[in-house]
Amino acid sequence: MKIPFNVDANTARLIGRENVSKLDGAILELVKNAYDADANTCILYYEKSTNVFYLIDNGSGMTSETIHSNWMTIGYSSKKENYKLNSGRIQTGAKGIGRFALDRIADNCKMLSKTNTEAVLWSVNWSDFNSGTKITDVGADFEITNIDFCNYTNEILNNDLKSLIKEKCHNSGTIFKLQNLRDTWTTTLIEDIKKSLATLIPPEIDNIFQLYVFSEDSNLEESKITVNSSDYSYDYKIDFNVDESGSTRILIKRDEFDFGNKFNEIVREPYFTPKDAEYFKGKPIEKTYAFNEILSDIDINTIGPFKGTFYFAKLSNMKDEKERYFYKDISSRRDTRDTFGGIKIYRDNFRVRPYGEPKTTTFDWLLLSNRKSKSPAAISHPTGAWRVAADQMLGSVHISRLNINLPDQSNREGIVETKEFAYFREFLIFVIQEMEKDRQYVCRILRQYYDDTHPIETYENEINEKSANNKSNNRRQRKKTLIDAKKAKAVIDTKQEQIKDLEDENRLLRTLATTGIVTNSYIHEIKDVAHKLNIKILTAQQALEKGKSEEHIKQKLEEALELQKKFNSWFTVTIEMVKRDKRKMIYVPIKKLFEDFIESWQEVLSEKNVKIILNVVETNFKCFPYDIESIISNLITNSINSFEYTALENKTININLTQENNELRLLYEDNGKGLSEKYKKDPDLILEPFETSKRDANNNLIGTGMGMWIVNKTVKEYYGDVDLSQNKDRQSGFIVSINLKGVFK
Repeated sequence: MKIPFNVDANTARLIGRENVSKLDGAILELVKNAYDADANTCILYYEKSTNVFYLIDNGSGMTSETIHSNWMTIGYSSKKENYKLNSGRIQTGAKGIGRFALDRIADNCKMLSKTNTEAVLWSVNWSDFNSGTKITDVGADFEITNIDFCNYTNEILNNDLKSLIKEKCHNSGTIFKLQNLRDTWTTTLIEDIKKSLATLIPPEIDNIFQLYVFSEDSNLEESKITVNSSDYSYDYKIDFNVDESGSTRILIKRDEFDFGNKFNEIVREPYFTPKDAEYFKGKPIEKTYAFNEILSDIDINTIGPFKGTFYFAKLSNMKDEKERYFYKDISSRRDTRDTFGGIKIYRDNFRVRPYGEPKTTTFDWLLLSNRKSKSPAAISHPTGAWRVAADQMLGSVHISRLNINLPDQSNREGIVETKEFAYFREFLIFVIQEMEKDRQYVCRILRQYYDDTHPIETYENEINEKSANNKSNNRRQRKKTLIDAKKAKAVIDTKQEQIKDLEDENRLLRTLATTGIVTNSYIHEIKDVAHKLNIKILTAQQALEKGKSEEHIKQKLEEALELQKKFNSWFTVTIEMVKRDKRKMIYVPIKKLFEDFIESWQEVLSEKNVKIILNVVETNFKCFPYDIESIISNLITNSINSFEYTALENKTININLTQENNELRLLYEDNGKGLSEKYKKDPDLILEPFETSKRDANNNLIGTGMGMWIVNKTVKEYYGDVDLSQNKDRQSGFIVSINLKGVFK
């Protein structure tokens, strides 16, 4: 004999409460149900005088059979398999527990559902689900009726709403009447619900699904939820689309700059290109990528197809920046952050909460604020990467239920954090980064144009000349002039000293950062050597205590000494770089500097089976020695990391250094894995801070992304450049050409 299971009624109720815990979430669930019923109109109405809430739609309604077989079965949903309606609309629900949203809103629920063939009245008292009652003992009242929507809502006090019901809800649909509400419905609460509903569906589909939120005294116009994306005032717009194979198309539109009558002067060489002129006139910048060019070493698109639109919009313009960068006037731009701010996700045209939800911790789910705090560079910084602020971005990303590796959490509070979701976030950051790069490219050039047309150096020279000028016919005037000029000269000298101190401090910090990068890269090896060294010393100590032979003790100590040499080699590579004598600008014999420094790496390199072939010119170059060592350390560290992904027996690094006129030319090359596909189109991307393709076993990005940025930053200090262009066509191996300008002796 078999005994059937049963469930306490309150347990079933708790399942619903767990999945729909907040009022706004409950309302959104019911609106989703209206959308899934193929409605084109959904109405919410709160009547203050009677404390009753209505939710009305003109969808397909439910027959008595549907209510018996589907609606009354907790956890059952016909949308799991049959999710596409005849109209082509994709249904959003599939859990079969959204109906518990009614319980979250009120204790008593009445429903009138009408199809083309019949009308049904259904009601339930959710308090019947209290503890001690079995689910099979709880029932709902149910009857077939002839009542129509107009008669059922005749007691409603808002006449505009009655007219709308008569116009929209005449053939089929569903009306919920909820009483004994669990929340106090204030004006603020209703306004918050309106804001939430305003972003529930993307603006482009409000013509097929229209939302209304009525109160007792509101009219039709003010109750209609409207969002017009064409009204957005933005500085940049980014559209992107990813197909099933991962092929990606990105369109970037500039709408931030106004050159006025200087357009032809600015948009020409040596500042901009002919293509830029078209882009400033409204033509979008089009970029195409394969999937593995965006997500390094991820060859297959396991996320599925998706698309989206992002907007970058400043909230204010500083007067000096508006002049310097030719920003458009945005004084009339509305602040829409509390409603439309943030990046939102839509699945089959319905919003997935809580991403981009204003005033919540999930507003910045892409962690844009963290990126900006790590890289706070100004927009015109010559090497630093400008990052957008979280409150300057808004937009939407569209996925569907076909994105099976991005499943919804059962509690309706987001998407399950699968590895595909991590890739998804990484991809969206890449899209934003494409806009950031273009905007910084434009603003760097505009800053250069401004500096060229506003020569500050001329003013400084004039002050210096006046300060040194002791000839004047008018002694009183000369004295007045000299006092002012001397003060200015003193201020300038002080500022220059401060700048020099800051530059020296920056150099030291870059070198310390390089030390950190090298140490972090080999921390496991360092720990392993330290552990083995400790074991050898303890073994020798124990052998001595136990009276073992001198030969045995000597052997253990010699093994410990060998490990100590390895340990010392790590300190030579790292700590030696920041010695005081290397932090002064002096004439350095370059060949000896390179030979000594490469020698300090030999112990590490031999462990990794890496050979360095060195060919360096004999010359004396004025520099900070630790700058040169920092460049080489970062390059060698990258090469060793690259070799780990190959099965090469002969791992080789070639370093060739020559002098041509006033330039030191370094050609560095290895035969490792080479650049990831992500960087083949644009190798210069690796010069940006925090840019990395290094992943752990779980495919999480783990590199610091600072090594090549430090190299580039250091090279810029010597008015040099870094050329990575030869990597575009290389199948393996890495090559970089570096030029340093300076003084030779």
